[in-house]
Amino acid sequence: MDNNKLEELAKSVRKRIFKFKTSSGYGHLASCLSCVDILASLYYDEETAYDHRKDSIIFSKGHGSPSIYPILVDLGYVEPEELEKYCTPDGILRLHADKSIPGCSFIGGSLGNGIGYAAGLAFASENNIVAMLGDAELYEGSVWESIIFIAHHNIKNLTLVVDRNAMGILGKTEDLLKLEPLREKFDSFGLDVTVVDGHNFDELRAAFSTESERPRVIIANTIKGKGVSYMEDVWQYHTIIPKSDEDIEIGIEELS
Repeated sequence: MDNNKLEELAKSVRKRIFKFKTSSGYGHLASCLSCVDILASLYYDEETAYDHRKDSIIFSKGHGSPSIYPILVDLGYVEPEELEKYCTPDGILRLHADKSIPGCSFIGGSLGNGIGYAAGLAFASENNIVAMLGDAELYEGSVWESIIFIAHHNIKNLTLVVDRNAMGILGKTEDLLKLEPLREKFDSFGLDVTVVDGHNFDELRAAFSTESERPRVIIANTIKGKGVSYMEDVWQYHTIIPKSDEDIEIGIEELS
């Protein structure tokens, strides 16, 4: 798919996320905005190897899973009006997505759980499995236990994607507990590591289309709060959702 079209689709996804998050006041808006281009590349770009009809994306960073809701609408899994009913008793779209939602696979809640599920699913399947992890999620020991399993069994149909926005709930990752050199850490386990700009569709397309004889890790450098200028790279927005009419108006305008 043409990059300009992908950018239009990604902006539309971000705008709809911003609207249902600010309308409801629930969830982790900035964490959803950072991974949209990754998802747009996987779901909309037919040049990637991922096929949503048979493959699975596992959101190990469960708090970012609502970023998939507008995409599910575009693909016909969910009715458009469900976005307006996000986190209401009458709707099907919850704070964290789950398997009851059409088009969704298992979605992690507690950080560090989804990667283990994804590893088991890929181990027992021939389909492509993608596990989306947050970078601060890498503080969880269960992540590295799963990586040992993945490397030992050489689970080649599993791709780990790290949403490397360099921030967690309490601040910047390199100030809290250093993760770098992250590429070398994954490489030391025997995984095939690629580092990309998580907002560059050429780099994402190339990364998702490359085959390997080893399990793959894509470290996608992203911007937390991407698309809304006053939210970008401000870690406090991990849990804060804009409430004032002015902030909401600015956000919608910048995403239009």
